[in-house]
Amino acid sequence: MTTFFCVRHGKTEYNLNKIFQGGLVDSPLLPEGIENAKKVGTYLSDIAFDRAFASPQKRAQDTALNILQNHPTAIQLETINDLREMEFGTWDGLPEENFHHLEEFQHLVNEPHLYDPTDFQGESFDTLIQRLLAVFNDLSYTYPNDTILIVSHGLALQTILKHLDGSPLSKLREGKFLDNTSVTVIENSDKRDVYNIIKWNDTSYLD
Repeated sequence: MTTFFCVRHGKTEYNLNKIFQGGLVDSPLLPEGIENAKKVGTYLSDIAFDRAFASPQKRAQDTALNILQNHPTAIQLETINDLREMEFGTWDGLPEENFHHLEEFQHLVNEPHLYDPTDFQGESFDTLIQRLLAVFNDLSYTYPNDTILIVSHGLALQTILKHLDGSPLSKLREGKFLDNTSVTVIENSDKRDVYNIIKWNDTSYLD
């Protein structure tokens, strides 16, 4: 059984200013994002990680490095390109409010199963799911008994974790959306393609 500790990156300037921050852009972690990433490392200090993987985007890399620097496990961070955030095409790097009036923005937020980003060269949910599913399945097959740290992004993790838990895309926004530096734990059972969420959006270490 492979156990994944999935952490969303720390809060960034774009998060604060509600700017589209997909797989094509980046912005620095805020001081609170750095501090909270360090707290994650301390919070998970009893977890013996075998491996750690992160998105190539700097906000995820910096979050992962701050976690590992404050964690006793001496492992090297590895990068997986397909852990990057969903790509929003020409929307990336622009204020979200610029698009509130558009039907596809409303689909993105409220009806993701209807979302079609073709007109602005964005990435579809189907494409996102397939590339992330390949990552989780490959890691599960390659490291069947390991405990793995994953540092990625809000929509990417929300989408794949809900999918792995069996939720349809139409239910993506139900419940709590993953907070910055939240910890979600998911296990891959001995049946290989069956996953179970053990803990969702844990930020108890911030209390």
